[in-house]
Amino acid sequence: MSILIRFLPYHLLSAFLIAVLVAGCSSSEPAANGAEETPRPSAAGVHSDVLTEVEAAARKDFIRGITAKELEDYEKAEEHLTRAQSILYQSPGVNHALAGLYYKMDDYVNGLYYARRAVDQEPENKWYRLKLVDGYRSQGNHEDVIQQLDSILVYHPSDLDVLYIKAQVQSVKGDYEGSNKTYQRILDLTGPDRSIYYQRISNFTRLEDTGGIIDELNKVLETNQGNMNTLMMLSQLYLEEDKLDEARVTLEKALDRNPRHPEALINLADIYIRQEKWDRAGELLGGLIRDNDVDTSDKLEIVQYVISRYASDPENDALKDTTEDLVAALLESESENGMIHAMAAEFFNLADEPGEAIHHLRETTRLLPENDAAWRQLVQTYYIDGDYQAAISTGKEADEFVPDDPFILFFVGGSYFLEEEKEEAADWLKKASGMPARSEFRSIILGTLGDVYASLENWDRADEAYEEAISLDSDNDTALNNYAYYLSERGKRLQQAKEMATRALELNPDNAAFLDTMGWVYYKLGDYEKAHEYIRASIDTGEASAEVLEHMGDVYDKLGEPDRAHYWWQKALEEDESRDYLHERLP
Repeated sequence: MSILIRFLPYHLLSAFLIAVLVAGCSSSEPAANGAEETPRPSAAGVHSDVLTEVEAAARKDFIRGITAKELEDYEKAEEHLTRAQSILYQSPGVNHALAGLYYKMDDYVNGLYYARRAVDQEPENKWYRLKLVDGYRSQGNHEDVIQQLDSILVYHPSDLDVLYIKAQVQSVKGDYEGSNKTYQRILDLTGPDRSIYYQRISNFTRLEDTGGIIDELNKVLETNQGNMNTLMMLSQLYLEEDKLDEARVTLEKALDRNPRHPEALINLADIYIRQEKWDRAGELLGGLIRDNDVDTSDKLEIVQYVISRYASDPENDALKDTTEDLVAALLESESENGMIHAMAAEFFNLADEPGEAIHHLRETTRLLPENDAAWRQLVQTYYIDGDYQAAISTGKEADEFVPDDPFILFFVGGSYFLEEEKEEAADWLKKASGMPARSEFRSIILGTLGDVYASLENWDRADEAYEEAISLDSDNDTALNNYAYYLSERGKRLQQAKEMATRALELNPDNAAFLDTMGWVYYKLGDYEKAHEYIRASIDTGEASAEVLEHMGDVYDKLGEPDRAHYWWQKALEEDESRDYLHERLP
């Protein structure tokens, strides 16, 4: 009512309010809850043109109170309206006005009291009940809100505003099924409505009812109100439900609207891949890759997706061929794009074709010389492929463009070590160990540095490097094992060596080298039976080195079994002819 009054001239405002008030005073309903009240002067039965002086004054107070409320002078509004209510206490209009005033004043106790009085006096009045609803909603009293809204709907069953409020409140209170039933009542009255469908979808989402969501999205599409987002959402839900045919049909509809939509093409290709229709997938995506009007970023996204699929199924030759064709098509269209060469390198690494991978990594570093990831991958590929000189030279070249990269420094240092250039290895690894990196990786660097110093018999620095490596990562099994082994070789701190070897085996129980270390620690402790147990276990893995075979001979020698000792020393010599000192132990 206040919104209408705000725009009326004062003399019309007075006339309007008197008319409303007289109509409100005609009610003779009893007070709220049936409570008996002291008789007061009543306007019931009095003609509108014959008003007592007291009632006339009360009506003036009512008008002044409403005016003061509109002007936000709530103190004066309360004074006038309470005075009016003391005379016109049976007027629902006055009680309604007081309820609204007290809500404005954040006094919901009084506001709800007068709102209830107005409703009790005129129960069929929608606006009086909505005022009561406002009070209940402000207090989070959802049950009473629903009760009042249902009462309104008894008198006004097709009131869309009330139905909409009810559906919203039901959703807020967690009654998502009830909310959707109310939204359905609205749809029954209005016909298809996209906004209502999406409200129902929201409720179905909270109910985790995928079937319900799918039904509503299809209703949106039936009204021709759905857009690409609707189609993509629907297709994704079908995919999650493993309804591939339904997803395919939906994606085809999406592509009818936008034939170059990357996500739709990828998802449709994914369906073809899952159905092992490799030719269809390749044809679909190949056409997109060769389309000059498609953005390069979209092409990269598509090929990257297919590569990721191949990475998860590397034994699939058909998928490999499809992926390789797409990579080739992309390279053909954009041969001077460094990111495309990087992607090609990723594929060829997955396909175990290091030569091709190296070629494309070289192209990547030529086109994008500051791409640290490409340099790292290139150096690592040379290292894994056993081309240590190439790893060293490439690492030095990389250091000019991406200086002090700990990953590159580490692989160069490791390559020098494997090339028996130990001093150079120590220099590069020492530098790598001082670069910022994750603690686990720094632990690996320091463990390798410890190995280098140990090979140089620089035991103080070796011990220092191993201990720092283990402090950074107490689960670095290689550092634990190697430190334990070199301590046992020197006959130093054997109990500590035993503890570290034990921990290494807990982390990697089937490692042949770790089993041998444990056995050798026991050998140094003089427990030859235990030494035999662990070294035998190392040999049984099938991965024992010549050193392990030699150790087995040493154990049998201590156990007083020379024939068996000779047998294992002979096998060690056959495995590694450089151990010519073993000739002196053989008969």
